Amino acid sequence: MNKIVLILFFFLISFAASAKKPKYYRIPYITKQKESYAQILKRFVKADSIINYGTPMVRRTLKANPSIKDWKRLPGGKKIQLYISSDFLDLDKYKAYRDELRKKIKAAKAKIKEQSRAVVQKKKSPFPTGLKGSFFYMASYGAFTQKNENIAELTFLQNSPVSLGGAFTYYPKESNFSVAWSLYLSYLLTAANNLDASDVEIPPEIGGNIYGEYRFVKQRFTGYFGLDFERFSTFNLGGIQNDRKIYVDESRVLYLTAGFSKLISIFGHKLFTKLSSSVSFFEQTTNDPRGVPTTESYSGAKVLWYLNKKISKKLFVHTLFKYHFMSGPSDLTTLRLGVGFGYILF
Repeated sequence: MNKIVLILFFFLISFAASAKKPKYYRIPYITKQKESYAQILKRFVKADSIINYGTPMVRRTLKANPSIKDWKRLPGGKKIQLYISSDFLDLDKYKAYRDELRKKIKAAKAKIKEQSRAVVQKKKSPFPTGLKGSFFYMASYGAFTQKNENIAELTFLQNSPVSLGGAFTYYPKESNFSVAWSLYLSYLLTAANNLDASDVEIPPEIGGNIYGEYRFVKQRFTGYFGLDFERFSTFNLGGIQNDRKIYVDESRVLYLTAGFSKLISIFGHKLFTKLSSSVSFFEQTTNDPRGVPTTESYSGAKVLWYLNKKISKKLFVHTLFKYHFMSGPSDLTTLRLGVGFGYILF
């Protein structure tokens, strides 16, 4: 009898030793604000599970997360390691959690990749995209000289206290090409001249342009080419010769223009500058009916230098130098210096 009991005893010990230990699933988990350990477990274990702090998987989880002091009110965003025994794990709940976690990780990686691409794109091109526009004001000093060796040499001023205009540029996305255009109107004071003490009424000057631009990203400048238009006034020298009176002719000139623009730094101040040269290819002159008609129109070239400095996010100050040298009914040179401010619309 004793032998039988002893055999049964050793058999039970061997059976207990050979019994498989439960498998644990190690699950990374990020806590929500004021969430409890019991609430977390409900997301993974079977509905009829009976678990307490003496359950082995609970003790293992507590040991793996020594920084957690209060498991009834967990801080939000805390990364913990859960150990769930295969005896208690609900595989459907676990698979659903795993699929949800993979989707979040995939979305986070895609977002990081997109942000990185945006940063790289911004570093590649310092230029804006979309439509940009501004409104500007400028006051200018203008000095004109007309010379005809057979008639006279006339110098006069066409100062403008008010020039108003708008400038726009469209920058397509992911392209180095852009299109720019502008239009201005200048109110001119009566012209003082060197022939007599009288002042002559001068109609407003109108100008505009449209350019195609190409951005040289590595060199950090923009080259442009396009059309300029100007309507300006000159004196009818034949009327001066015949009537000893000053009459005003109107000239309209269309130019081919080429230039470049660049952001430069002078003594730590960033300035936007433009330099261009223009050659006329279409000219038309309307003579004052009281003067002497001519068959010639003014043709020639001009150069322009422009500087712009932003003083706030929306405001800027600017200045220009413009010089014409033309021929026609007389040799004509003009110099205009301007200064003003502008407002960036968008």
